[in-house]
Amino acid sequence: MNVPGNEQLSVVASIPVGANPVGVAVDVHDHVFVTNSGSGTVSVIDSPTNTVSATIGVGLRPESVSTDPQFGVCVTNGGDNTMSLIDPFNTVVATIGLEGAPGPPVRATRVAVDHILSRAYVTNRLGDRMSIVHISGDPLPFAHDFIDVLNSFGVAVDPMNHRVYVTRPDFDAVSVIDPATNEVIETVPVRQQPTGIAVDAQRQRVYVTNSGSDTVSLIDAVTGDVSDIDVSASPHDVTVDSRGNAYVTHPDGTIQVIDSLSTSVTATLSVGPQPEGLAFEPHSDRLYVANTGNDTVAAIGLATP
Repeated sequence: MNVPGNEQLSVVASIPVGANPVGVAVDVHDHVFVTNSGSGTVSVIDSPTNTVSATIGVGLRPESVSTDPQFGVCVTNGGDNTMSLIDPFNTVVATIGLEGAPGPPVRATRVAVDHILSRAYVTNRLGDRMSIVHISGDPLPFAHDFIDVLNSFGVAVDPMNHRVYVTRPDFDAVSVIDPATNEVIETVPVRQQPTGIAVDAQRQRVYVTNSGSDTVSLIDAVTGDVSDIDVSASPHDVTVDSRGNAYVTHPDGTIQVIDSLSTSVTATLSVGPQPEGLAFEPHSDRLYVANTGNDTVAAIGLATP
């Protein structure tokens, strides 16, 4: 079995960041980006040293973050309905308004980037559409299109086929978007109140945290079949490591590990109060978890036998 048990999992560092950290993403240069919703900033963590190397001012109440290896970092600001684009030198080079098309006001919640198509997909929990932003535009990027998806929340991109997966908490469903048409081509029923979502492209799987049913739904990306994995109460967010193991945050201060082979929980680890977003950093083989309750990020070593 290639999944770490409790004896291998360990918190190797607790890194102070800004107020109310929520979103986490990594880039290809050993950097970890953390949105601090309470201070309007993004903390940049150097993973080899587990220290904060930069703090970047963005918009009001930054919530989610995603990275692109060429163009930088995308941050959605839920408090002012914008997306900040940060270049590789940690400078905000554009602030894109997510309003401007007919319809209800946008409330930015989550963002995912398709590196090949140079698109950022931004969900809108309170509205009936989600935004597409060109991040390679010249001049500065702009919100160029919208997709009709009511009550969109979590979002993830399959880097192999470029399909976009979106959780819809009020409808207990995941919508699948074809990037060629920007239309929903499938709606997959899951359990109650799906929130977080992650794609394991290599194994053609999609993991969905169902905060209202204490389960994680496992979607076969080829067949659309769904199976449910029992986890602890109120699973919030999920990410996948290079071995295909999934990691789930819970408001009781723990993460749980789902083994890629058995598709069952094999370990539980305390990481800090109110963990929310998390991301896997492959070069250090560590998991980084934002603890909203004490303004830290837990760095977790994933040593395996």
